[in-house]
Amino acid sequence: MRSRLIVFLLCLLSLAATASAQNRTVTGSVVDSQGEPVIMAAVYVEGNKSVGTQTDFDGNFTLHGVPAGAKYIIASSLGYKDSRKAVADVIKFVLEDDAEVLDAAVATGMQQIDRRLMTGSTSKVDAEKAKLSGIADISRSLEGQVAGVSVQNVSGTFGTAPKIRVRGATSIYGSSKPLWVVDGVIMEDVVDVSADDLSSGDANTLISSAIAGLNSDDIESFDILKDGSATSIYGARAMAGVIVVTTKKGKAGQSHLSYTGEYTVRLKPQYSTFNIMNSQDQMSIYQELQ
Repeated sequence: MRSRLIVFLLCLLSLAATASAQNRTVTGSVVDSQGEPVIMAAVYVEGNKSVGTQTDFDGNFTLHGVPAGAKYIIASSLGYKDSRKAVADVIKFVLEDDAEVLDAAVATGMQQIDRRLMTGSTSKVDAEKAKLSGIADISRSLEGQVAGVSVQNVSGTFGTAPKIRVRGATSIYGSSKPLWVVDGVIMEDVVDVSADDLSSGDANTLISSAIAGLNSDDIESFDILKDGSATSIYGARAMAGVIVVTTKKGKAGQSHLSYTGEYTVRLKPQYSTFNIMNSQDQMSIYQELQ
């Protein structure tokens, strides 16, 4: 009985030794091109993100449980290009700046803020991707583009403004319409129309939108400020969200000319194509009605 127990313990020890031989621990550091440590950078095994860790405030990391068959370790962080190195006991990653991410900025209407420094909840929509041909109100192009932004077409009348809600129905009796800012200028609605009036078919709804006169070809992007931090910039008017519209501007360098044209071709109407009553038919209808 004792011999069986000893054999069982030896088997457990051999299995533990085999498992430890299969998995290894990798340590190292992650720095940028200037030699500064990259904090909270992700370090993981290529093809197996479940085996990963993050760097500390000094840019150091310790990755446990690296499989024996793993070949590469990847380090990534926001604003930097991913770096891949072969598995070794000690690895030093040097991350290069990602120019595309660094150049990305969020327009708050007052200023341009680096995306990495922006702490609020924002979404950016490229106007070229959201452009809809034949739409008189550009606000309809935001439909289905941003999570959390509701665009409801409550009236079928051509040119009417849709009902847009960025932060939901924040008020029962007050206005829940977002604030529109075009190139830093706050655009007020020409006519204050409620959601019920939008679906009434009133002609005033045709001019109720603050940005109804903007041409979709002149818009470069939409920046939607969705959280309460926008109130620190625009005050209580921004409690329902802010939609910042950035228009296209001239740039130094090579000149470009863009042209957009629309035309419609129709057949010239003729009396022969319509079934029109003559005088005798018209009088007989009047007599029948009488």
